[in-house]
Amino acid sequence: MRNYITRALYAAVAAGMALTTLGLAGATAPATAATRSLSPPVYDLNRAGYISSGRWFRFVSTTLTIPAATLSVSDGGNMLVVLQNPQLRGAPPAIIFVRPGGGSGSVSWSTGQTLQPFAMSPKVGDEVSVSIYNDQHGHLSFTATDLTNGVTSTGRAKIGNIIYNQALLIANLDARAPAPPADSRLWKVDGTHLTTSTGTHGTLTGPWQTSQMIQTNTGTATGAVVTSPSGLWNGGANFGIWLRALPVAYTQGFAGYADSGGPFRFVGTTMTVPSAQTPAANGGTALVTLGHNGGPTPRPYANIEVHPGGGAGSIIYTANAPAGNFTTGTFTVSPNPGDQLRVSIFYDQHGHYSFAVTDTTTTDTQTVTTAAPDVTSKPLNSASVVAMFDNSAVAPPPADTQLWQFTASNVTSYGGYHGSILGPWATSHEVYTADGTHAGAVVADASALSNGGQDFGVWERHQ
Repeated sequence: MRNYITRALYAAVAAGMALTTLGLAGATAPATAATRSLSPPVYDLNRAGYISSGRWFRFVSTTLTIPAATLSVSDGGNMLVVLQNPQLRGAPPAIIFVRPGGGSGSVSWSTGQTLQPFAMSPKVGDEVSVSIYNDQHGHLSFTATDLTNGVTSTGRAKIGNIIYNQALLIANLDARAPAPPADSRLWKVDGTHLTTSTGTHGTLTGPWQTSQMIQTNTGTATGAVVTSPSGLWNGGANFGIWLRALPVAYTQGFAGYADSGGPFRFVGTTMTVPSAQTPAANGGTALVTLGHNGGPTPRPYANIEVHPGGGAGSIIYTANAPAGNFTTGTFTVSPNPGDQLRVSIFYDQHGHYSFAVTDTTTTDTQTVTTAAPDVTSKPLNSASVVAMFDNSAVAPPPADTQLWQFTASNVTSYGGYHGSILGPWATSHEVYTADGTHAGAVVADASALSNGGQDFGVWERHQ
């Protein structure tokens, strides 16, 4: 726990340092800029919120509504209110750190690595007002007040002659944290006020430069948004920080998750082999793939299919070959319903695929190697773990039915970055509807990702 919090505190400083390269850190003397609109957004791998820069700030205050703890401690979701100057080497930031869920020790202050808890124990839903004040004579004052129950606590630190040219109100979140099924507000931030060393008062919008910080799963503008702030209102004093749902792709036959970008050299998952269904089409087929999307056909791809019911010939591999042909075969591994089956596809980046299957229940295993044509010119920019259905033969079940359970799903890029389904790469949630659009009745879909983006189930839906 302590190590995670220390990383979060250092991350707040790193977030501010990223702005220096964009010219938002401010000069060495107070500016006199007029009120202006927001500067371009900044993208980050672990943080989302707002950053104000370009003046010497002596005071920041805001009111936070304590949210429920819907994320694990390792996933974060903590709120940080910060004054800092990343251009002054060794200058300690001033930080107030607030955890979701409330309770004793959930609101703390710091000037570096060690958290000092405020003497309060807010509950979920309480409104907590926090502030940081630099007296410009070498001292910081930290104050937290639970407005719901009237408890106030303070802290004080000696820092020397430090000026702060950035104010940050940001949430810190692991980019691999499970995405919610729909956009969900994490923090409600109200009544934010800033004051400069010369006594100029304002909200987040000025008169100084302010940028949104948007968290994506790559830390860049091209990544999928993980967490982002709402627009400002109440004169720039209020906003929310939202956990964003994954983009949804509607299909006629697929339910699960697909990654894009990469390029990818490995995808693997563990699945529980379901019983055969009646009709057979209702069981679908587990499909694990590496491939190239976009451009003319034929395109390189490599698939492993697993059919419900198990038995001989129930696991099939397929890879494309030149001129649009393909290489295919069956594994000798013959699982039973209920067996745990680990399957993976590996591209060695030298012209070969390795298809591997292990029945971890029986310990039977087999690896097959085939050629991987066209991959040099068409990198494997997609990876997916889905269930595939014959959309002309599925009969709606009398009640929602879980068909497949996938766990320990992993993806690796050409560059050797290891991740779950969630990234760092773009991820989409594939939903099978009757007409392949959002307006169609849902035939099958995937549950929300859990365990850091590794686990999910595929459900056939009653209509």
